[in-house]
Amino acid sequence: MNVWRPGHLHVLITSFVIGLFASVLIGLQQALAKAEASVKNSLSAVVFLQDAEPDRDLAALADTFKAQDPEIVSITFTSKDQALQEAMKDPHLAKSLMLLKANPLPASFQLRYSDRAWWERFEPAETLRGQSAIQEIRWDAQAHSVFRSLRGWRLWTLRFSAFMGLILGVWAFIGLYRFLSLHGKAPELLMGLGLGWAGGALAWGLWSMGLRSIKADLSVLQPFWVWLLPMAAGAVAALCCFGLEVRRAD
Repeated sequence: MNVWRPGHLHVLITSFVIGLFASVLIGLQQALAKAEASVKNSLSAVVFLQDAEPDRDLAALADTFKAQDPEIVSITFTSKDQALQEAMKDPHLAKSLMLLKANPLPASFQLRYSDRAWWERFEPAETLRGQSAIQEIRWDAQAHSVFRSLRGWRLWTLRFSAFMGLILGVWAFIGLYRFLSLHGKAPELLMGLGLGWAGGALAWGLWSMGLRSIKADLSVLQPFWVWLLPMAAGAVAALCCFGLEVRRAD
């Protein structure tokens, strides 16, 4: 059997293109997910408390916050003394604080929210606004904006990938149906799947080499099983191509 007849070459080229497209999508999703996770580590809201708030009520206040907002993942308390100790580590700030008779720094809670809260809310701590025990609430608005942007792009690529996967699946089903209805031979089908797998593998290999050549972060190639996806996409694309080839040959 001549592997390099025009029909087989068409299968190989189509599978390579589909595999390369899948490789780029996978790499993009992995890169967005890593960037999103990196930004997420810096996301937290700091709630500064009124000085008049007794220390004995702080545990109850933390429980109240959690009860009011189920999106709060964790709460870390920093007392006035702890805040002062941290501030004294800064030489410039320490000089100013030493001139004061009393500790001017308030106690605070550091709140960490779920991804859903950071994604859906314009203000993560919006449910805590207006409470008398709270002096001020701060968070990194720029990091919040970057997180929402990265999450939006990642969700878009996931939806687009699912849509393309659906089209590819329907395409493969039609090709397989035509192949079987025209009584195609099993060796021909296996040859097509092999060429599709090879086309996907070639696409993934070239994509990986390209990333290494520009010294890109190779973590986008992880976990290890992602390299199977472009090959599978190439094999699935080969099903339809081979089915159409059988129809033309018939």
